[in-house]
Amino acid sequence: MSTAWDEPAWQALAAELDAWQSRGGPATFWWRDDDAGRPAPALTRLLAVAADLALPLGVAVVPAWLTPEVAEAVYAASGQVVVLQHGFAHVNHETTNPSGERKVRPAECGPARPSQAVLEEVAKGRAALTAAFGSRFLPVFVPPWNRIAPAVLAGLPGAGYQVLSAFGPRAVAEPLAGLLQVNCHVDPIVWREGKRFAGPSATLERLLAHLSDRRQGRANTSEPTGLLTHHRDMDPMFWAFLEKLLGRLRVHPAVTFPPLSSLLAARPTAPG
Repeated sequence: MSTAWDEPAWQALAAELDAWQSRGGPATFWWRDDDAGRPAPALTRLLAVAADLALPLGVAVVPAWLTPEVAEAVYAASGQVVVLQHGFAHVNHETTNPSGERKVRPAECGPARPSQAVLEEVAKGRAALTAAFGSRFLPVFVPPWNRIAPAVLAGLPGAGYQVLSAFGPRAVAEPLAGLLQVNCHVDPIVWREGKRFAGPSATLERLLAHLSDRRQGRANTSEPTGLLTHHRDMDPMFWAFLEKLLGRLRVHPAVTFPPLSSLLAARPTAPG
C-alpha cells in the first residue's frame, strides 16, 4: 500500500545532508510554487504550510489570473512569502514542433510571437503585480512551462527583471549581464501521467541527486536546490509528504532556506 513517506529514502538523503555538514555546509534550499492567481482552497493550505513551518516561499503568480481575493490572501500571508511573476496569462502560443521533436513543446514566452509583443505583455503583467503587492513582489520572472525564447530572455534585464527562474541545473549563474538564474530542480508531479504524485521515494532520490551533484562539483555548487510545487495539482498524499519533508529539512543542522530577497542581493551587478 502506498504511503506518504519512505524512511529508507529519507535516511539516504539525510546521509547526504550529513556530508554537507561535515564539509561545513550549508546545504541551501528554496521553494517555489507555480500557477497562483485564481481562488483555491489549496492556495490557503499552501500559505498555511509556509506559515506553520516559518519557511520562505516564492509564489509564482499568473498576472491575468489574479483576483482581489487571492491578492489579499497572499499579501496577508507571512512576510517570508513573496510574489514572483509567472508569465502573463499562462497561454500556449506554440503550434509547430521544434526540429527533432515529435510534439509541440508548449510555451507562452517562446519563439512563436515577436519578442517585443511578448515583452510588452510581460511588462503589463509586472505592472499589475507591482500594484497588487508592492515590495512583496520581487522582479523574478518564471516563464510558463519553464521555457523562454532567447530574444525574450535578452529583453528581461531592460524590462527590470533581475532573476530568471526555470527548471533544471543552470548552465551559468548569469545568462546575461544583470540577470541571475536560480532554477528549481525537483518537481514531484509526473505531468505526462495524469498529473500524479511521483511518490516519496522518487522525490527524495531526486533531491539527493541534485545535492550530491552540487557537493561533488557536477552541478553549480552555489545554486540552491529548488523544490517546485503546484498547489492546484497536489493530491492528499503529496500534501502529507510535503509537510513532512519540509518539516524534516528545516531542522537538519546542514540545511538553510535563505530569504528569497537574498536572491536579489546575490544578483550580478548590471553594467552602469
